[in-house]
Amino acid sequence: MLPSIYISHGSPSLALMENSTTNFLKNLPKSFETPKYILVISAHWVTNNLKILYEDKPSTIHDFYNFPRELYELTYEAPSSKEKNDEVIELLQSNKIEIQKEYSRGGYDHGVWSPLSFLYPKADIPIIQISLPISYDVKELIYLGEVLSPLRDDTLIVASGSITHNLRDMIWDENSTKIKPYAKIFKDWVVEKIENADVDSLINYKKEAPYLSLNHPSLEHFLPLFVSLGASKNKVGKSLHDVYMYENLSMDTILFKE
Repeated sequence: MLPSIYISHGSPSLALMENSTTNFLKNLPKSFETPKYILVISAHWVTNNLKILYEDKPSTIHDFYNFPRELYELTYEAPSSKEKNDEVIELLQSNKIEIQKEYSRGGYDHGVWSPLSFLYPKADIPIIQISLPISYDVKELIYLGEVLSPLRDDTLIVASGSITHNLRDMIWDENSTKIKPYAKIFKDWVVEKIENADVDSLINYKKEAPYLSLNHPSLEHFLPLFVSLGASKNKVGKSLHDVYMYENLSMDTILFKE
């Protein structure tokens, strides 16, 4: 069975870099079998209700501003699969989860193509993308993951976000090795709860997690974690990449195998 994973995808500029994080992402697929499909939920497609990207040939969306010209020239032309989309829709609806088809979004946002361009650079594995339904509470996101879990027979489930994500307090120095204490304390708390299957604490993160508002002025980059958690049978994950960029951006990936 394939894993579910939560990838901290970092800045869009990561797609142009060669560093320990990009090397890690390139080697990550060695940890599991090659999937037939990839299902992604990204922090960069937020909707009120759950949607699924229903397009034959999604394009590459460059959903960011004031970055190097080379970044806007990158493409990731992975196909989708309406047959697999229909399977996902049927699975969700049979478990009383409503989902709408999205025909006009245009393609994959950088929360999808940036990390996958390192994991699977050939872009030859069909991608199924669902939105992040901001109306869902944490328990509903976990349940969404639980319902999606049977897909892991042939599908890699990827939740793309960031364990820490305070853009205003980043220090834009790629060579800095400093780590802001609030980012490390929060990240360590999340990892400790995940590695010990402390689901109750994770569900109550708004009350229990230290420095939440400093790490997540808005929550869209944190919430995909709960879908990958839900897709895990034993709710135990493993931290794989304890690296920070820009002094406060954790690049950790969490792997859920069971």
